[in-house]
Amino acid sequence: MNDLSIERQKINRKFSADGTTYTVSGEFPSTLVFIHGVGMNAEVWQSQFNYFSKAYTVIAYDFLGHGDSPMPDENPTLDDYVGQLSRFCKELRLESFSLVGHSMGALISVAFALKYPDKASSLVAINIVYDRTQEDQCRILARAEQVLESGEIGNIEPTLKRWFAGKSSPEEEHKIIRINKWLKAVSPYGYGSAYRLFALSDKAFMNKLSQLQMPVLYLTGNDDPNSTPAMSKKMAELTPRGEFYSIAKEAHMMAYIAPEKVNKIIEAFLNKHSQRND
Repeated sequence: MNDLSIERQKINRKFSADGTTYTVSGEFPSTLVFIHGVGMNAEVWQSQFNYFSKAYTVIAYDFLGHGDSPMPDENPTLDDYVGQLSRFCKELRLESFSLVGHSMGALISVAFALKYPDKASSLVAINIVYDRTQEDQCRILARAEQVLESGEIGNIEPTLKRWFAGKSSPEEEHKIIRINKWLKAVSPYGYGSAYRLFALSDKAFMNKLSQLQMPVLYLTGNDDPNSTPAMSKKMAELTPRGEFYSIAKEAHMMAYIAPEKVNKIIEAFLNKHSQRND
């Protein structure tokens, strides 16, 4: 058993009827559901668990092809990932909750909120992508296809440098090492399938954001070159109750590397819209 397996064994994980792996902490009337990004798993939200489980029931799960959840079918669609979340919430009898999604998880969150507006009471989309250039989309799609064809997730270092721009303290280096382990441990098929959707789904919400009637916070970092502040700002402008915030000197993995900044912003947003009922 490798270090990563031992690490995961320490987490109190549960399994839904369809095999979705999840973790729950806290017992409060209001619920937060966290959705990770491509290559990650529910454990990336540990700092959020520690922070929010003092006032909320906090749930995080591994989406299809990640962690210990089942693989997606061949050529999955974004709706397959939304369906996983819907089944999971139905089994746990979650009637209304707040969604917090990062990157691909943010895309799943918005798609879910559009399909099930009565379920998502509020939404936080962290480092989301929207209406990329054709060049950027082709570049990301090419990497996804390479992973699927080769069965290997290679060239991780450039990804880490982009995700953790300017981060080099001992504590930050330790976190980056953990991310590296997770990326190396994830299934290439699970990764490639999700990454292909990540490449193609940034235009899935064109002309649809006006349908989101719940409060939505689009949160990103000034130094994120792909999930840019301009993207989040535009989405907020197109969302009736949309809000936008970008954190200085933070990049794509800011919720993991700088939770002390991100958690306070999420908390203020939730409090503003009265998501707690204690």
